[in-house]
Amino acid sequence: MRPDRSNYLEALGIPDFLYSSVGSEATENAKLLVLEVSSEDSFCESGASQDLLFKMLASIGLSLNECDLISIDKSDIYLFIQDHSSDLMLIMDSSLSVTGESLFVTHHPKEIIKNPILKRDSWEILKKVKSCLK
Repeated sequence: MRPDRSNYLEALGIPDFLYSSVGSEATENAKLLVLEVSSEDSFCESGASQDLLFKMLASIGLSLNECDLISIDKSDIYLFIQDHSSDLMLIMDSSLSVTGESLFVTHHPKEIIKNPILKRDSWEILKKVKSCLK
């Protein structure tokens, strides 16, 4: 569900690709749920992590209005995954070990920025996500 502020963004004629749904709930029409464990370098906030995430999503042909960006407490993440088990999810926290047919885990953009060697591993995961989108 988009926050209420999206109504005035639409009224002002600001295109969808300039904003995305960010929160703790998934929308019905999102192709991909992108989850992170709440952190100070959140991709839900403007900055280098968000910029890199947007580039990563664009590299597999996804626009922001096709994704839900969700920042969630680590204690709640497993319950959230169980409740949304049929959705395609990309969890951006390589410290978590979760498995599922439509569940992918990769490095958070802040980790990739600190250690660019992780780009290769993340790209391999993104290619798998892309193949599930077809």
